[in-house]
Parts: sequence; structure tokens; C-alpha cells
Amino acid sequence: MALKIDRRLSNIGKILGWVLVAVIVVVLAKVFIWEQTYYRDKSKEPRAKADVVVTQIETIIAPAEFEPTESEIAEYQVSASHPRYLDIPRLDIHARVRESAVNSDVLPLPNVIYDVAWFSGSSTPGNDGNILISGLAAGKTKPGVFANLDSLENGDEIIIETGAGDKYTYQVADLQIINIDEIENKLPTAQRRIDDKETLALVTVHSAGDSAKYESVVMLRATLK
Repeated sequence: MALKIDRRLSNIGKILGWVLVAVIVVVLAKVFIWEQTYYRDKSKEPRAKADVVVTQIETIIAPAEFEPTESEIAEYQVSASHPRYLDIPRLDIHARVRESAVNSDVLPLPNVIYDVAWFSGSSTPGNDGNILISGLAAGKTKPGVFANLDSLENGDEIIIETGAGDKYTYQVADLQIINIDEIENKLPTAQRRIDDKETLALVTVHSAGDSAKYESVVMLRATLK
């Protein structure tokens, strides 16, 4: 009788062992499937671009001074995730955002004084990166869109609207005026995100009596509200 009991116990132990193995296999399979699904879905999400590092600013000899009409501004279109409009309520600015190409470490400027230029080597709104937009303070005979950029104060709001109609509000957190002989060293530092928050950097140049030559750079940074 004792021998029969031992055999039964042995069989029960084997069964329990196989059940345990089956449970572990099922759990591992579910974990594997979940990880594959998770990383597949994450790979489809837009990724934030690394912070841009530009050390020079493009020279604009004769920017256009024709002001766009209201209909031209309203009809302006860009890709869904790209910046479409820049609004600064305090300065009564509502400007089209033109996409500018990446050209090494040179920051392009818009060729129209009423538009701003989004550096396409930087991030897009909502991606936790550093968004870099430039504008002109003046043309040959008229003030540009960023003529009074250096008058903004901490807490002032800046709004970016994308091609899809999504709006992102940023609050001014830092403003620097960089002399021409310090641009190469200080411009990269000024472009860093603030406290690892999504940061919008606006850049303009102050000219020394000639729009083709500038003596200082205004770098304003604002964080996503």
C-alpha cells in the first residue's frame, strides 16, 4: 500500500510540475507579445529631434518688404506637424512660419521681413524638443516682425499653431542679447532646453545700419506651458 501511495504522489508531483511549466511558458509568451506590440507602436510615434546646435547666422542682403494680405496668410498651408503660424499677443504678431532647410551649423533667416523661419533641423511642437525659429528685426526701409522681440518679458506668451490646427502655448523664460564677437561661443549655449522642458527659441539680429551686417543677436527662449 505504501508503494502505491508513493507512486500516486510522484505522479501528482509530475503533473504539478508540468502545469507550472505550462503557466510559465504562457506568461513568458504574453510578455513577449506585449513587448513586441509596445515597441512596434512606439516606433511609429514621431520622435523628438535632438537639440540643434548652430554657431552662425545667415546673412540676408535685401529681404523683401511686401506685406502679405489677410487672405494670403489665411490660405497658407504646411504639413500637419509643422509650425504654421507664430502668434505673440503682446506684440500683435501673427506671422506665417516658413520652413528653412538645414545648412550645416548656419541658422537661416527668412527672406521676407513679415515671415519667420522654422529651422527644420530642430524639433516640432509637442515633441519635447527644442524648436528654433528666426525672424528679421528690420529690412532696408521697414521694421521686421521681430523688431521688438527684446521687449518681451518673462511670463509673456507665444503661441505656435501647426498645420493640423493644434496650438501650443509657450511662456518666455529667458532672453539674451549676444554681441557679434560672442555668437560662436554663446549661440549654442542659448539654444539648450530649459530644465529639460520643450523649449521654443526665437532668434533675430540687430543690424549696424546695414541689414547685411549685424552687430548683435537677440535669443529668446520660452517653455511649453
